[in-house]
Amino acid sequence: MNNESDIFFFKGEQNILEKNNDSDPIEHIQETFRKGLDTKNLSFLIGSGCSSFKDGNKKELGIPTMIPLAKEFFESELSEDDKTWLKDNIKLDVNDDQFQKNIEFFLGSLYSLEFFYRSINQKKDGGEEDSEEEEEEEEDDDDINKKLEKIQDIIQKAKKFLIKRYLNEENKQEGKDIPLLELYQKFYRKLLIRNTNLPKINIFTTNYDLYSEIALDRLGIHYVNGFSGGIKKYFNPTIFNYALAEKMDLSQEKWSVIDNFIYLYKIHGSINWIMDDEESKLFKVREVQETSAENLQKMGTVMIHPTPQKQNASLGSPYSDLFREFQNKLMQKNNVLVTIGYSFSDEHINNLIYQAFTIPSFRLIVLGNYSSNEELKKLKSLDDPRVWIIGGNHEGKKLHYFKGFIDEVLPDFSNEEIDDKIENAIKTLFKRNE
Repeated sequence: MNNESDIFFFKGEQNILEKNNDSDPIEHIQETFRKGLDTKNLSFLIGSGCSSFKDGNKKELGIPTMIPLAKEFFESELSEDDKTWLKDNIKLDVNDDQFQKNIEFFLGSLYSLEFFYRSINQKKDGGEEDSEEEEEEEEDDDDINKKLEKIQDIIQKAKKFLIKRYLNEENKQEGKDIPLLELYQKFYRKLLIRNTNLPKINIFTTNYDLYSEIALDRLGIHYVNGFSGGIKKYFNPTIFNYALAEKMDLSQEKWSVIDNFIYLYKIHGSINWIMDDEESKLFKVREVQETSAENLQKMGTVMIHPTPQKQNASLGSPYSDLFREFQNKLMQKNNVLVTIGYSFSDEHINNLIYQAFTIPSFRLIVLGNYSSNEELKKLKSLDDPRVWIIGGNHEGKKLHYFKGFIDEVLPDFSNEEIDDKIENAIKTLFKRNE
């Protein structure tokens, strides 16, 4: 068993566990966290760390986080010829630290270059060339077209790699990802016991994978993710203003939002979102239901958000609508934001979180290791009691990891026991009817 001093719970710069030597630290964290969940407006921000899951041999059974994901792509997917071409022709060195840590940044740079060379071609097509320079212009055009084609080819390689990784099909087919899926189910199951008179929980995530959706479907939990429709579901941000309700009094117009209901915001997009030029739709983003790698790789533009650096990606729909929803929720009174698996490496998201501190009732609860994260060190140094940082080791589990958070920090309302009893009752009834 690890030493209890490994566990920390900071409010500002004060580790409150130091003042509670007489009580069990885990119970104290759970009780305090339980009170935080009873706030009026509650939101979670789920980062890539939540979808990473390793077995006892440290083999990844889930989705790799950004650094190992980038390492795998540059070492095994991108050829040496591609790397040399990028460096010699467009001065892009894949060994640059910012690319090695984040494949999204690399992809965003490629999209920006593609946009640049496309713009040059369009500009030339719209103008008249001087006859004396026509031959030289044709050579320049040929060079631009070759660069554009090569960039597009590398983008396709990155796209196929990310689709393969985010769908995690290989581990899914062998059932190796079941423990990760069960973690997501346990997470959402626990959240449902929140006071039903309070507004429904908002789940924001930077992840492209589908583990949240699969877990919610398996649990029978209804969710709004910004898409509406039947056979074809298109993005429509007004859906976030809706809720699923049941009529409580047949004689009056009295409604109540159902208990098993949440809002899911995928603020960087999703592996199953594509651009669809349906003329009758105001928003051109469609959610694909057939999510095999084979099917998605046939699609034109999969909505994988490169980085906030690419302005036309972060400011255009649907990203602008999703970030606006994120900002609006954070600016509500009596609001708590819980971050888990998020490294605070996205400046665009960080800025929105920091703006929320202008609201006196806002509280930020971070599950993370402040000693190895410069951004968390800055947050801790603010010495603001509205900033809670929880983590450390307890009986072989890291409290700031998704599994440790769910098992040790997120309060257990004995809902699993109730679920088991219901399941057993259903099985018993079926056996009697056989």
